Amino acid sequence: MLTLPRLVPLALVAILVPACVDAPITPDQLEADGQLRAPALEQSAFSAQERDTTLRAAHISAVLAAQAEGPLADANRFPADVGQVNLHLRADGIDGPRPVVFRWTHRGHAALVDGVLSPGETLALANSFPIDPERIGPWRVEILGAPTSGAEPAVLFEREFEVFVPSH
Repeated sequence: MLTLPRLVPLALVAILVPACVDAPITPDQLEADGQLRAPALEQSAFSAQERDTTLRAAHISAVLAAQAEGPLADANRFPADVGQVNLHLRADGIDGPRPVVFRWTHRGHAALVDGVLSPGETLALANSFPIDPERIGPWRVEILGAPTSGAEPAVLFEREFEVFVPSH
């Protein structure tokens, strides 16, 4: 009868024996005097850039404003005649610029704008989007990261706002 103490040595032998077997030496690997030939390795010149494949998470602070510069007034509602909405960002916790896509969506219709998320210690204008006075109602702006291996890009930030017709 096989017991656990007898099975363990048999299992080790079954695992280790195949791992110790070398491939046979063939005649094309031998010199005329019977010595092994040095392996024929072909070398190619190439250059590769070292790249860190780990990305640190970004902490994004944002302001949506009618103003492109100067003092900013953060808002979640804009009159239809605003002209454009400006997204000002500050990204903490990243080492360098990252490519992103800004997705501006109104009633299921999205516009994609390529951009860059840059580290910084202050808010900076990251993207502006023209607002057609006819396109009132709910809007959403999202920052999408670069897609990985064909997957949908990650949503790094999103914010909703409204464009309205002011009452006179």
